[in-house]
Amino acid sequence: MSGRTRSIFLFELGGAAFMVVVGSALHFLFELAGGWAPLALVAAVNESIWEHLKLAFWPGLFWAAIAPLPAGLRRREILAVKGPGLLVTAVLIVMVFTTYVTILGHNLLALDIGTFIAAILIGQLLSAVLLTQAVSRRGVILPAGFGLLALQILAYSLFTFIPPDHWLFIEASSGMRGIPAF
Repeated sequence: MSGRTRSIFLFELGGAAFMVVVGSALHFLFELAGGWAPLALVAAVNESIWEHLKLAFWPGLFWAAIAPLPAGLRRREILAVKGPGLLVTAVLIVMVFTTYVTILGHNLLALDIGTFIAAILIGQLLSAVLLTQAVSRRGVILPAGFGLLALQILAYSLFTFIPPDHWLFIEASSGMRGIPAF
């Protein structure tokens, strides 16, 4: 593994650690802040699957936007690979969670946490792989990555405040969707 590749993988591993720590804190922040509406954008407002996806997305985007970059990389490359990387993270969380809950009939906190961490690691690994190829494939990765990232930003920004009537957005225990009244 070259020095550049190693630094990219270490950068994304650092991002995974950041996402797990910050995402875990965001799980509780909205309630601790007394339901302060601006926090609803980034923090979980209920226990729906959708709200848990935000806990990986926003810290991942924040890491990509502000973390010190490995030598030779540009911020736009980092942000572009987050489009597919963060999408894969979300899809894995939904797939693994719904599969194991269907099999067991209920969720388990340890499996929820393990799913969150594993999905983040896989999404960050994908980002690292794409970054190692970003220079040679810039024509494809950058526009597609930015498009996927823009769609996710739009969805995460909109669907907490205007949640669709779909199981992904409904808290299983209460049937609630969106921001609770405080």
